[in-house]
Amino acid sequence: MMMLRDSMKIFNSLIYPLSIVLALLSACNNTPQNKLKSSKSPGLDFDTVTYTLKTITKDDPECDTSREKNCRIVNIKYHVFDNHPVLNDSIRTMLLAIYPFERTDPSVMPSLDKQTEEFMDKYEEFKKEPYSQGRKYGLISSTKVMEELGNLLTLQLDAYTYSGGAHGASFTHFFNYDIRNKKMIFIDDVINDNYQDCLVKVAERIFKKNEGLNPGQPLKPNAYFFENNRFSLANNYVFTPQGIMFLYNEYEIKPYADGKTELLVPYAEIKHMLKTETLIRQFLK
Repeated sequence: MMMLRDSMKIFNSLIYPLSIVLALLSACNNTPQNKLKSSKSPGLDFDTVTYTLKTITKDDPECDTSREKNCRIVNIKYHVFDNHPVLNDSIRTMLLAIYPFERTDPSVMPSLDKQTEEFMDKYEEFKKEPYSQGRKYGLISSTKVMEELGNLLTLQLDAYTYSGGAHGASFTHFFNYDIRNKKMIFIDDVINDNYQDCLVKVAERIFKKNEGLNPGQPLKPNAYFFENNRFSLANNYVFTPQGIMFLYNEYEIKPYADGKTELLVPYAEIKHMLKTETLIRQFLK
């Protein structure tokens, strides 16, 4: 069975080493509680969720904020949902994966504030290097609610990091969440086990069409980074009203210059593969 739960492996392989400018001041602020409005169908029984937006910011200590506009170095904004610890833990885990250094004790999950301080400390070390002149590091990340459709909540996390190299690295990760049952939703929660390989074949056909390739045309290693030149699905996906949208981040299957690659597999193509009891069936017509 195709294993698609381990999104952290993809994330950590895409975010390249970097450090961030040390700042004197830090802020972790909360916004007033917000309530999502569900795009529900008439008669559909659904739950609502409330959340708070939190922020973590850092400015360059050598930057005069009263005279310069580009002093902000770290800017993280994320949702914290009331009474949904599984979702909050998933978001926090992905945010922690943005930081470009290994934790001292991998078995202990630190706070975002602590990681930010260490992040900034490492930049102070970088500033002592002769090649650091004129280079500002940065870490920007935010989450946003894509849709709340009945009891299906989808979110998007975007991140950008720069560590003084030729260019920065950007990343997008999706979350699919069952509000009623308070659990994350994965591909194998939606697709019948005996159809996993069929899903890959359908997705490969669509991928090759999008890329202007013939169905039998091989995926050349100089153009794509698939392991053993065999197509595989991204571990990063979101359930939309139109279909399952897979996202390959920078460097995942193509060179940096090609950016990210989206692959939408319409439900019409895989309707027979879906499990009977799944929130995705609300999109079938």
